[in-house]
Amino acid sequence: MRRGCCNDARSRCENARMGSKGKGGRPRSVHSRAHIITMLKVAKFGGSSMADAGQFRKVKSIIEADPARKVIVVSAAGKRFKDDHKLTDLLYLCHAHKKYGVSCDPVFDMIADRYREICAELGLSVDIDSELSALREEIEAGISKDKLVSRGEYFSAKLMADFLGYDFLNAELWLHFSFDGTIDKERSYEELERLASGRRIVTPGFYGAMPDGSIRVLTRGGSDVTGALAAAALDADVYENWTDVS
Repeated sequence: MRRGCCNDARSRCENARMGSKGKGGRPRSVHSRAHIITMLKVAKFGGSSMADAGQFRKVKSIIEADPARKVIVVSAAGKRFKDDHKLTDLLYLCHAHKKYGVSCDPVFDMIADRYREICAELGLSVDIDSELSALREEIEAGISKDKLVSRGEYFSAKLMADFLGYDFLNAELWLHFSFDGTIDKERSYEELERLASGRRIVTPGFYGAMPDGSIRVLTRGGSDVTGALAAAALDADVYENWTDVS
């Protein structure tokens, strides 16, 4: 299921780019193949689309079906089934445990196991054990809540970039906040234009960097904001928001 496109004035809905219906009621492009290849689509995939290796494969099929999908924004892994846990919720819980002096080992193990399973099943080259060990050390050293909960998107993007053969672009390098906590759009747009130029990238949603370099997260659903900002910054022809790839 694909949700509506970004409402930002600098992005355009896909319907404006498509012509009459083809066989089976599917839209038929009115543009030449050369134009389609030079188009830019920013595609954002939500948590349920990143939940496990099977969902990763579906996302890859969607992306590879259209060469215009060059910029990908991803959320943290969501639920695999009804009573499962979203990884962002587990990361918040992990921070709460540490805050009140309770071991977060069981919760952290649930987070680590999910990403290890995805890596193993897809045969990824990311050294996930080293990444997780480094995060565990940061937790023990007193990691900020915002940085900890942002790691769900960080890991999702790292793994998806590896799976696709795209470049990983850390959101803290381009999505910038002002001192008052609002997004510095001018600086963010300039940085993303520069860093994404000529590349196929996967970038995490949900977080960016404060002027002092510390990580700050957006409110829940913030990956949608990241996707819309990326589409506007790059003057994308289309912004796609995929909420479910089942």
